Amino acid sequence: MIRRTWARLPVVVRAILIGILVGQAGTAPVTGVVVANINLAPGIPWSVPLACAWLWLFWRYAGGHWWPASTAATRRMHLRAPRIPAVLWGWSLLAGGLTMAGIFAAKFALARVTRLGYAFPDLFAQVPPLTMTAMLLALSAMAGIVEEAAWRGYMQSPIERRHGPVVAIAVVSLLFGLAHLTDLQPSMTALRMIFILIAGVFYGVMAHIIGSIAPGIVLHATGDAIGIGILWWQSLRPAAMQPPEAVLPGADARSWLLGMLALLLIAGGLWALRATAVAARKPC
Repeated sequence: MIRRTWARLPVVVRAILIGILVGQAGTAPVTGVVVANINLAPGIPWSVPLACAWLWLFWRYAGGHWWPASTAATRRMHLRAPRIPAVLWGWSLLAGGLTMAGIFAAKFALARVTRLGYAFPDLFAQVPPLTMTAMLLALSAMAGIVEEAAWRGYMQSPIERRHGPVVAIAVVSLLFGLAHLTDLQPSMTALRMIFILIAGVFYGVMAHIIGSIAPGIVLHATGDAIGIGILWWQSLRPAAMQPPEAVLPGADARSWLLGMLALLLIAGGLWALRATAVAARKPC
């Protein structure tokens, strides 16, 4: 009866539920050991090797390895992580790198005229630098591997095959943005949500174009590591602790230059993404 009920659910509903389950299976154990590390022995990053081991097991199983053999092919198909040619790696990383740099430039420009709502986590001050660095890299790897597998793999793949890429990318990107509202980020702003939606659409489009989430994993993990690293660095400066009512620099020459740089970088990223699509259509 459970199987019949499950089969009657729309593909979109099944994909969303499976994607959420896959995401929780990947993140919960890693988050658990990191929290335990902070509470029990923050001076030693003992959680990092455990997190890496779990991510390896997660990736292997999500990709179709081990029991049950009856679901191996389905798991491999939903993960959508086949080997891709070096030329696709090059173009996709160039497209993602330029777009990511453009988004960071846009954030720096906007941060001079409005508050983006980024808060500095307490663990920045609680955890020693060595442990913080190791955890930052492990958590960034978790975000890249698990979130791309869950969202652009297990969730987007079935919807895309049933309803096409436009519907799939729209649904998954919207849910990806809404999911970040559940994070411990009470200061989330509309601008921050827009940036998250843009990133979600970009990763979704890239996964569709090249048929693999692998470059998205690298870009996602790198972007998270850089973003959290910048927040950490800013939290070490006394100016970072200014009260919310402090006056912002305003739309000065630097903000305009950063804005123009952001537009140029994002335009370059879109050009490289188009080149990625052209390369993906060529026979290997």
